[in-house]
Amino acid sequence: MKDQAEILRDMAKKLKPFDFQVISITSGKGGVGKTSFTVNLAYHLQKLGKTVLILDADLALANVDIILGERPKYNLLHLLSGEKNINEIIWESKYGIKFIPASSGFEELANLPKEKQIQILNSLQEIYYKFDIMLIDTSAGISESVINFCLASDKTIVITTSDPTALADSYAISRILLNYKPENMELGLVVNLVEDEYEAEKIYKGMNNILKEFTGKTIKYYGALRKDKKLSESVKDRYVLSAVNPKSAYSKDVESIARYIVEGKTVKRKDGFWNRFIKNLKNLKVE
Repeated sequence: MKDQAEILRDMAKKLKPFDFQVISITSGKGGVGKTSFTVNLAYHLQKLGKTVLILDADLALANVDIILGERPKYNLLHLLSGEKNINEIIWESKYGIKFIPASSGFEELANLPKEKQIQILNSLQEIYYKFDIMLIDTSAGISESVINFCLASDKTIVITTSDPTALADSYAISRILLNYKPENMELGLVVNLVEDEYEAEKIYKGMNNILKEFTGKTIKYYGALRKDKKLSESVKDRYVLSAVNPKSAYSKDVESIARYIVEGKTVKRKDGFWNRFIKNLKNLKVE
């Protein structure tokens, strides 16, 4: 029977670079609006003509379905158990946003072993060609799986707020990613819950200067998300704000970031998401 290392080597030999783009959305701590941003970003990317899939990678504390106001019949547990295949667990919301649901309250998903990560990885290869962009909504924090998803992506967006603990944790995960960061992986910052662009840019410049001092590398500025009471109402009532109220401040801000992603320079990397993920599984060690 082949061991895990042999399986990884065999997979890497078969994989080829893919054209579609993978964007991880992460945060140092919870409660900074990461999942709301992911879902609203998916909506605007679709409006700009992209086919989008969300992978809810907050495996044990899933929230994508809640933000979308959906109750999927199946989730990653059904895939991992062999009850369903990847196509059978993809759920399309009433907004046309497709996502792969995770599950809440299952400890076995919180620290998914590498063989299970490989199983998910293999399944994703079966459907990648149907999409232009996959958004990965990671769990908060700096677990090995979070770092792996981020480093394997073409772009990683770190979400923070002006809260001192959020800033400290966002700095921590950004520093880890920059220390490991391969060439051409783009790391960007979005500042949520600010009064205006000026406040967000001030936060970005402060963090970027510190990161440059201690890592010699920089992080890009993706944009600001202004405070908007309509967003909290949308989360409470389980609807996508950008779809229901596209003229709200939050919706306009997310649209600007979506346009930046679509119209900005596309990051080109020599190998595909799968190859990078496999390499990280073999080599990554998070202290």
